[in-house]
Amino acid sequence: MYDRDTMTVFFSRGWRVLLGGFRAAVVSAMFAAPAVADPALESRVPDLQLETLRREGAGYVVTAEDGGRVVLTLDPRLQEPIEDVLRGFQIPYAGAVVVSIPDGRVLAMVGRSAAEPRLGPRELALSAWAPAASVFKVVSAAALVSEGGVSSATKICYHGGVSAILPDNLVDLPDVDRRCETLAYGLGKSQNAILAKLASRHLTAAQLARVGHAFGFEETIPFDVPVEPSHLDVPADALEFARTAAGFWHSTLSPMHGALLAAAIANHGEMPAPTLVERAFDAQGREVAVPVASGPRRVVGLDTAREVGRMMELTTRIGTARVAFHDRRGHRYLPVDVAGKTGTLSAQTVRGYLGYSWFVGYAPADRPAIAFAVALGNPAQWRIKATYVARRIVAEHLAEQAPRRTPIERPATAAPRVLATR
Repeated sequence: MYDRDTMTVFFSRGWRVLLGGFRAAVVSAMFAAPAVADPALESRVPDLQLETLRREGAGYVVTAEDGGRVVLTLDPRLQEPIEDVLRGFQIPYAGAVVVSIPDGRVLAMVGRSAAEPRLGPRELALSAWAPAASVFKVVSAAALVSEGGVSSATKICYHGGVSAILPDNLVDLPDVDRRCETLAYGLGKSQNAILAKLASRHLTAAQLARVGHAFGFEETIPFDVPVEPSHLDVPADALEFARTAAGFWHSTLSPMHGALLAAAIANHGEMPAPTLVERAFDAQGREVAVPVASGPRRVVGLDTAREVGRMMELTTRIGTARVAFHDRRGHRYLPVDVAGKTGTLSAQTVRGYLGYSWFVGYAPADRPAIAFAVALGNPAQWRIKATYVARRIVAEHLAEQAPRRTPIERPATAAPRVLATR
């Protein structure tokens, strides 16, 4: 299968994941040169020492390079519960980011590693250390709607595609194409063959790359701390192009970028400019002006954002995240709908086996207040997926808004399993 045998061949030809420094990612060629920070970004932001992050009163502060003190936008009511769950489940590698909609204030930015405790948010929340996996289907769906003339209701008949894209998945085979489903179903269920087949027929490599760049792939994200650009390689080869559209390698993503990707859909097609600095003081304690962040930038049109957003709601209603957001009787764990996208890939890396688990999304789905991303690097016998952390994030946000906080349930440890390509 593509995600096992063929992937092993790719690794022998140069595919790799270097988790030690988190500067390299799935493909060695993706990060042949380190990301270069935007000079404009460097000129307006003091060098924040994230390793000095500490709780102070009702918020968090860090020390600037010049010895000053910087008050951050982080909210302890979100930051601390995320840290607790990642610490409690001893995830080998984990990053999570929560941003406010529409202003882009970063409410949580967590990076924790049970395998390498020295790693923090700079390496695990701001670096593109994980493959984008099926999260990239959001970009492909937006491209199909905006560039390919496809709607969420467009149907296509298919076969296979559960954990691989093979050449026969891209052609019509009436004898085996026994199911016909919509693009919306394909996104919600993360059905690889649907996205791959639609992309191969309605998009060019240039169109997919153009929309990917609009969403911020290969671009510098202006922020108060440098963010490693997410990588996107759109091959001209027909089969690899289809695999790219379905989320099989060829792209990487940082949790910060994942949260902003979801925020762009939630914010009517405009990606907020993220901010981390609330107030700043120099070494003598005098308050200094905080540069005003740039405004949001248009990523896709309003109609495209609305259509993709409705498709993302199916992920938690009927799709790959349904079990995480509903009990066995089908009742919602949360009082609001959540729009999102899962992503899962597994690989043998220089650090051993890693099962990548993603969830990017926003809530409430009808009136978004937060967007978020969770990326986990799990062992073969995993305990939680990113969907569980995502549900905790939304629950904590809602509890923060409520007059009284209510306890958030902690489910029993999941049975070990190998992550699928979903």
